[in-house]
Amino acid sequence: MIKPRDLYLLLGCLTLAHAAFAGDDSSAGPDQPARPIQLTHPLPLPLPNNIFYVEGSTQKICQVAGETDRQLQRPTPSQTASRFGLVGADHGYSFEHHGKLYFLFGDAEPTRKFHGKPNERNDPPRNEDDNDAIGFIPITPDMNVERGLRLDFIPDAIGAYKSPVVLNDRGQPAITLRTNESPISGFDVDGRMYVIFGTDNPYSNPPPGQPKNIDSGPLRTVMAVSDDDAVTFHYLYDFSKGPDARFIFTAIAPGADGYIYFWGTQGGLLYRRSAPCFARKKAALISRPGFMEYFSGFGADGAPLFSASESDAFPVFVEGGGSPQSPRGSGVGELGVQWNRFVKRWIMLYQCHNPTPGVLGGIRMRLAEQPWGPWTVPQTIFNGERDAGVGHFIHRAVTAVQPADDGLSTPNRLAVPGGAYSPCFISHFTTGDEARGTSTFYYTMAIWNPYTQVIMKTSIQTTNER
Repeated sequence: MIKPRDLYLLLGCLTLAHAAFAGDDSSAGPDQPARPIQLTHPLPLPLPNNIFYVEGSTQKICQVAGETDRQLQRPTPSQTASRFGLVGADHGYSFEHHGKLYFLFGDAEPTRKFHGKPNERNDPPRNEDDNDAIGFIPITPDMNVERGLRLDFIPDAIGAYKSPVVLNDRGQPAITLRTNESPISGFDVDGRMYVIFGTDNPYSNPPPGQPKNIDSGPLRTVMAVSDDDAVTFHYLYDFSKGPDARFIFTAIAPGADGYIYFWGTQGGLLYRRSAPCFARKKAALISRPGFMEYFSGFGADGAPLFSASESDAFPVFVEGGGSPQSPRGSGVGELGVQWNRFVKRWIMLYQCHNPTPGVLGGIRMRLAEQPWGPWTVPQTIFNGERDAGVGHFIHRAVTAVQPADDGLSTPNRLAVPGGAYSPCFISHFTTGDEARGTSTFYYTMAIWNPYTQVIMKTSIQTTNER
């Protein structure tokens, strides 16, 4: 184990690749190789842990989207199919706004009909360019996440879930929200709702006759605002785009210093193959383009450096991956971050399915005293096999070697394995004991098959070992 006194800076170059943006002014495009970029700032070694995941503490609380809990074979708390025409959805980032918890879902799957009316993706008022959903639940004194959360959804004209649309100043759609283009993260500033949307994914939405690659992400994110509690959204500015876009999949938290903090990873063909970066922006300027401050490494005195250029954004740590040729899941993709006051640390959750010595693949956790790090070595807080996920609430693919059906999948997806990804904190429910240095936190986790997400909980504890 590395001792704090032995912490030193690695010198040299770190090569990372960057996905191209189809609409950027540069020559890079989605049909060209990712452009490597040399980063010459030093990267600190990860810190040792003195806050640990409590073995066996990670548990499923409930299934979120869908009518029936596939594991328990009983109605889900939200019963989204009968109440809102929603069969399943992806992701599930949450944030607080106007006394409610909002949940952002991507690539929503509608029922064929709702209350006797057509409800598929190309049935009006739906269209193929917008296929996501936003759920919410009022925050009340007696709400208990351990009993599950019964979400309502922003409704459309027939009462089914409404897919959000980002409008330009002429009232027309400003972006597409097709497959793997979705609302990614959100936050509140002064009573206004801000949501980062991902768009421009030519890999998952190719021209007719071209192969489709769903193992890809958006190439651009935009900042949008809603002043009517997620009923309508209006485009404000591009948040991250171009070959140097490093804030496609984002996690957001307010700082105590008047800043909004952003952690981000890359999209395109570097989806789940890149390293996370950090940036901040004054909350008072959040509705205006620009004014971003990108963490660009540490100075000789150990102080963080910041740049106005996204191309200078430097990884807070490197998990693996780094190029489109890296194994899927070898880097970081979707992530969640929160400040935990009970252990006085920033905690980052992310999926990484690249096992390393002593660290299983799955949902990993790192901690830091500062939002830019240094971050600790990773701990796996959820592994599908170790923590009774696969075959229990995550589908194990039916194959010639493993022909048994666990009953978790729909018949047309029996050969499709599920998996754990997109861990997003539900920070409202974090509990703990500051004096003892213990905490339990809750988060959504997407599982792919069944096509839904679950609410999970995990406990951590502080030790005096160094």
